[in-house]
Amino acid sequence: MRIMDSLALNIKEMGITDLPDPEEVILTLKGFDPGSDTLKFKEGSKILTGEEIFPGEHSTVTGTLKSIDSLQVAGGKRVALRIRVAEDEKFDPAIKEVPDFLEKDPLEILKQLNRCNLKFSEKLAQTKTVVISAVDTEPLATIQQQILRENKNRILEGLELIKFLTAAQKVVLAIPKNLDYLVADIIEDQADVFLVDPVYPNGLPDILMRTIYYKLGLEACAYLKVEKLFGAVIALKQGRPFVHKVVTIIGNKESKNIRIRIGTPIKNLFKDSDIHDNDKLILGGPLRGDACYSTDIPVGDTIDLVYLQDSSEVILNRNQACINCGKCVRVCPAELDVNLICRFSEFSHFEECLELDVYDCIECGLCAYHCPSGRSLVQFIRLAKSELEKIEQEEEK
Repeated sequence: MRIMDSLALNIKEMGITDLPDPEEVILTLKGFDPGSDTLKFKEGSKILTGEEIFPGEHSTVTGTLKSIDSLQVAGGKRVALRIRVAEDEKFDPAIKEVPDFLEKDPLEILKQLNRCNLKFSEKLAQTKTVVISAVDTEPLATIQQQILRENKNRILEGLELIKFLTAAQKVVLAIPKNLDYLVADIIEDQADVFLVDPVYPNGLPDILMRTIYYKLGLEACAYLKVEKLFGAVIALKQGRPFVHKVVTIIGNKESKNIRIRIGTPIKNLFKDSDIHDNDKLILGGPLRGDACYSTDIPVGDTIDLVYLQDSSEVILNRNQACINCGKCVRVCPAELDVNLICRFSEFSHFEECLELDVYDCIECGLCAYHCPSGRSLVQFIRLAKSELEKIEQEEEK
């Protein structure tokens, strides 16, 4: 695996290349229940960029609804819309420029941002402390820091926007310690700059919020990536919805940052000659991601990294029996009994996982990275969480 033993976060400058729009995007609908929910669109319907498809889900392209299928993705099977992309893009009329947003009602601005596919919680309006992070959450990714490098002035506007939306008493801008020169001129009125040691998993939200709490005495109530903040400023200043995602792709030949339409299938990110037999595609990165069985899987708005693992690096003999070496327990930042949780999950004893505080797991992947038996520890933990949520839902009924 091409990750340094120290798990240092990548801080090199790596520009962003725009990838041409695909002929077709695939949008999966989280939370859509085919048995009770209905769509206002049918096959052949025309859809505009930014138009709401399902509450909280917006189209990322202008085009024609080609088909409504089901698609197996990480987390289960979802309804998937295949949209044929039109040459001429048209935005939903509900999406408008609001250049004077500081003179408007904060709640209305928040609603406008959500019309732009930014998915901000309305609870943001009551938040007193907000953390804006330019620290990438995977060692190989360089997205958040690169967006800060290329769009610093927009990010400063974003800090002003966040203060306006939240009436936040404190806005904290977290950046890798090695990049402090980028924000040397930021004054205290704009934000408190918090320098982060560029070592994984320091950039993960739960770790970052906990560190800020202990070092600054601030209870960080909300967390936003720099990319989302930049998207919010563009949505208001230019009337453009959040429909593009910057992704770091790690291939057999090169690594680069690309800007793509949300919903672009993975196969569009690589050339056919890049992918060989027995290579593995990991959506989300080698530490926290999921292996993909199909190159039709789309890239969603939360994916920062797509990792193409060369066949020579793929471990074929995985999920051997736990040997109780304790390495997973020693590296766990949440200090969990990972070995026990995963063994209970493997044999469907999910209530025992709950007693062992499985929900405290931040899914950093360090346990699986160090496991000599090659066990899918993160997946076992995700399975336990998923099954426990189903049990809770059944009990509520």
